Amino acid sequence: MITDKLVPRVVAVLAVGLAAAGCANGGAADTSTDGRQALTQSLQGLQTGNYTFTRTGGRAAEGSVHLPESSMISDAYGPTVLRTGRDFFMKYRIHGEGHEQYGKLYDQYAGKATTKKEAAELRKAKEILRVLDGTRWVRADEKRLVTAAAEDDLSGMENLPPTPTAAKADITGATALIDAAVTAKLSGSTITGTLDATKVDPELGILTNDPYYVYGPRAKSMTFKATVDDGGRLTQLTVDLPGPLQDAASQPPEGFPSDAPTTAAEPPLTITVSAYGETAVQGPPEGATDLDPAAYEMLTNDVD
Repeated sequence: MITDKLVPRVVAVLAVGLAAAGCANGGAADTSTDGRQALTQSLQGLQTGNYTFTRTGGRAAEGSVHLPESSMISDAYGPTVLRTGRDFFMKYRIHGEGHEQYGKLYDQYAGKATTKKEAAELRKAKEILRVLDGTRWVRADEKRLVTAAAEDDLSGMENLPPTPTAAKADITGATALIDAAVTAKLSGSTITGTLDATKVDPELGILTNDPYYVYGPRAKSMTFKATVDDGGRLTQLTVDLPGPLQDAASQPPEGFPSDAPTTAAEPPLTITVSAYGETAVQGPPEGATDLDPAAYEMLTNDVD
């Protein structure tokens, strides 16, 4: 018979045994489920639509989002755009590296104009060039910019930054990368694993348009590391980019051996997220002017 004095001792022994069993089971458990769950949960902060981010490596970008009022995104290969209320503003350097050369050409032809109409058109083009120098804000019609990009594949408007919405609030690229995860292991506030870059939508412009063609089989097992804050929200995601294949263009994708020679590894793609719930609303920029209607035609074919 178990006496009253023995009861506490029995309970204590059972508790120790159960704790030990729990530790043993925890050590033997497959952590991939926990890793995947943590990855999925890490995106919830982005879905609230209030955050600030930077992205380096791959296609660089940075921005701040405060839905539904505003979002501002700067893209390395396109314009900086500010959507606030119902207005759309942008800063853009038309003709890119050829900007100054185009200015000289306009000056050259201005002196050779044979009619007042030609002279006026050249002056207007020069003024548009001055305004679209990459440092000045202009209020523009986003729909017309999209149309300009659709009319010619040489328009820089093809690289308009995405619009965050309540349904798709993440414009960092983290969701697309995490959705492509193949393995994931959770350790404290860190999640490590591999992802299949060929599963990432090339239209997002996060990586190269054809990762398998550029990296070969390595594209299907890129390593990543994600860190989360105390609330489980993503604070940083780093993807290690392998070196591009030396002879990628000379072989069909199915012919790439796993050990094909490569060039030096590229800098990693790193997405950093901060200011969850603390990112301020962006108002209309001071000094912004309305984009001249003639500029939309120039933007149809502006890439140098």
